[in-house]
Amino acid sequence: MLYFFQQVLNGLHSGALYALLAFGYVLTNGILHRTNLAYGALFAFCGQTMILTAAFGYQMLWLTLLAAVALGVVAAFFYAALISHVLSRSVFEPLADRTPNAIVVTTLGILLLLSEASRIAADTHDLWLPPMLAQPIVFAQGATFRATLTLIQLIDCAVVVAAIALASWAFARSSFGRRWRAVSD
Repeated sequence: MLYFFQQVLNGLHSGALYALLAFGYVLTNGILHRTNLAYGALFAFCGQTMILTAAFGYQMLWLTLLAAVALGVVAAFFYAALISHVLSRSVFEPLADRTPNAIVVTTLGILLLLSEASRIAADTHDLWLPPMLAQPIVFAQGATFRATLTLIQLIDCAVVVAAIALASWAFARSSFGRRWRAVSD
């Protein structure tokens, strides 16, 4: 039974990351009314960029782990903004008057391009940084097994819940949210 509880805890952490991805997808789909398959690939590409930049900062620039991760996060946000802007201006605006199938096919091509770019950039190697905030927190314990999550997993879950709750509140109560709903409708 403890093993099952451990799998539920693992699922909560994975589910939190998928919930954040799904929330962004719903916002994108709600405003465009078109399926954008490249959204997840952009999310993964920027995550890979964060890992590559953090590993470079930690191993080559000899930054502290926290500074290397911060550098990786800044690089990921920069690439997300850059790629989103380029795709918006050069790909999606010219396709605005086309059929939804044209958008789906185009975003599938972008998905393949970003996936392959991530694979090539990583040179098909796994990159690992030292564990950060990896202290296990025990939720239940038996004679030979403990159901745990690490501190960073709990922080991830809390940040995701807070981000989604704050964004939901902002979309429900702010003038920006009102304008977003008007454009979506």
